[in-house]
This record gives sequence, C-alpha cells and structure tokens, in this order.
Amino acid sequence: MNKSELLGYLERLDQSLKAPATLHIYGSAAFMLLDEPERTSLDIDVAAAYSMVDVGDLRQAAAVAGIPLNPPDDYASDHLEWISALRLCLAKPNPETDLLLWRGEKLTIKTGSIPQLMASKLIRYDEIDRSDVQYLYRQTSVDIAAVAAAVDQLPPSFNRDPLVLENLENLKVDMKLWSGGEP
Repeated sequence: MNKSELLGYLERLDQSLKAPATLHIYGSAAFMLLDEPERTSLDIDVAAAYSMVDVGDLRQAAAVAGIPLNPPDDYASDHLEWISALRLCLAKPNPETDLLLWRGEKLTIKTGSIPQLMASKLIRYDEIDRSDVQYLYRQTSVDIAAVAAAVDQLPPSFNRDPLVLENLENLKVDMKLWSGGEP
C-alpha cells in the first residue's frame, strides 16, 4: 500500500468501528503518514500494548475495511500486524511527545516521538530502515543524544541488545555523513 491506500484503509476502519479506538503504530505506516516520499508497505504495525481498542471490534472493522488483522504468514497483501509486547521494539507512549498522525470520528492513530521512531529502527537498521531514519533526520535535525535517550527507553529486551547498540554507533556515523561531516 502507498499513503493514499493507507488513508483509504484508515477511513474505512473509522467508519466500521463500533467504539472509539486509538492505535499506536510504528514502522512503515507511521513513515507514510509522516509524508516520507514513495514509502510503501504491506502492513500496518500496531503496538498492541500501547493501543486502546476492543480487538474484536478492530478485527470486524478490519475485515469490512479489506485489511485483515494478523492473517496467515503466507498472506501477501495489505494487512494489520498486531505486534505483541515481547516483539515490540518501541518505547512506551508519552502523551507529551507522541505524535498524532491521523484522526477520524472514532479512530485515532498515534506514534512515538521522532527519536523513538528512529530508535525503533535500530533493531534491524537495514537499507530501508536507514532511509527512514535519514528522512526523519533531514526533516527534524534530531541529535544523536536524543536517539540514544530513546534507545534507553526501549523495553528491556531491546535497550541493551548488542545489535541495537551497534546500530546506534552506526547511526552516529551516518548522522555525521548526512550533515556533511566526516565519519
């Protein structure tokens, strides 16, 4: 899906929900809603532990909207991915710094702060993740200290993960390059 298709899904979800719901998202869908050019994805990553929704209502609304919730692994089309607490590489929400990405009549879509989104990408930090982080860096000029603080806020299984910490060092080098400095 692209941003236009994502917005269509959100509008249909909003129309199909029976009760108010707030989904806390991250990953590619958050970047699409933050206007990253040409960003696409097959899924909308929903932080289950941070979302306020009746899951049965969401499942029904998602089916009506044409974007199923947690389809089988071999499903190769647009869907919602309900990410459990054990797999969630994202800091807890903070009402003071969270970003409102979209709001309908019943559905609200939020995400973490810019440094938190950047920190969430460090578990993999592949070419696409690097591009996402570079987009945010160029839009906001966030500094590495803010990202390091966001890494400290990640759940315990991630905030000391050797790969996350190694990629934080890689990000320091990348930020210097992106700002025109020497690595």
